[in-house]
Amino acid sequence: MSPVEAKHILRRLLLFPYQLCILLLFVLLAVFWGLGSCLASLFDASGNKSHRCLTYWAKINLALTGLRVQIEGLEYLDPKQRYIFMPNHASFLDILLAFAYIPFNFRIITKEKIFCIPLMGWALKWSRQIPMDRANPRKGLASLRQALNLLQEGISIVVFPEGTRTLDGKIKDFKATLFILPIRSGIPVVPVRIEGTFAALKRGSILLNPVPLKITFYRPIPAGSFKDRDRWRYAKKVQEVLSSSPDPTLSAS
Repeated sequence: MSPVEAKHILRRLLLFPYQLCILLLFVLLAVFWGLGSCLASLFDASGNKSHRCLTYWAKINLALTGLRVQIEGLEYLDPKQRYIFMPNHASFLDILLAFAYIPFNFRIITKEKIFCIPLMGWALKWSRQIPMDRANPRKGLASLRQALNLLQEGISIVVFPEGTRTLDGKIKDFKATLFILPIRSGIPVVPVRIEGTFAALKRGSILLNPVPLKITFYRPIPAGSFKDRDRWRYAKKVQEVLSSSPDPTLSAS
């Protein structure tokens, strides 16, 4: 074992008790803000107040991790407009970053199983987040209709176009069906590149690595003349923007 490897192992061992405490705080905060989101829904059928509770939950959790986050590209966005934000997805941290750092009133499309978690699932439901069952095409289309309705209400949408977290850090092929949203709504896609989360917290891990994170918002990409039949080309166009990252782990597989 080299001195560098030994130093790395020692550091992980020393950080382990601290990270267990952070994990416990994550759970307690999920309970607190989950209850807060549920209570807020009693006074606001729009889900906006419940959504703000989830935003506070994400910001506090990220602050506890001590991870530094750099933001670029917000100057490309008009705060009065609606957008469909499409980030790459490598870690659970991506969801926290979306809630904490996308400065728009939005709803996120996420897998249906999360809605089954007590308190957290209820908070997602009552804040009008959108469940997506990838194994059931009929339910999937119903989720897209729900997202279209929210866009018509003036609410932005966040969706991870890969459909799930990557296992190797590289961007996977985008789900072309999701691009029906911008084509039918006329709302442009904003590619969002998230860097560092795969190294910070890989899928299946509960131990954090203290690496810097970066979020880059790109210029909105409108559907233009794309039709439903062109959704694969639209998906490829957006994927190429995110795959052009200087971070080698983000290149397309």
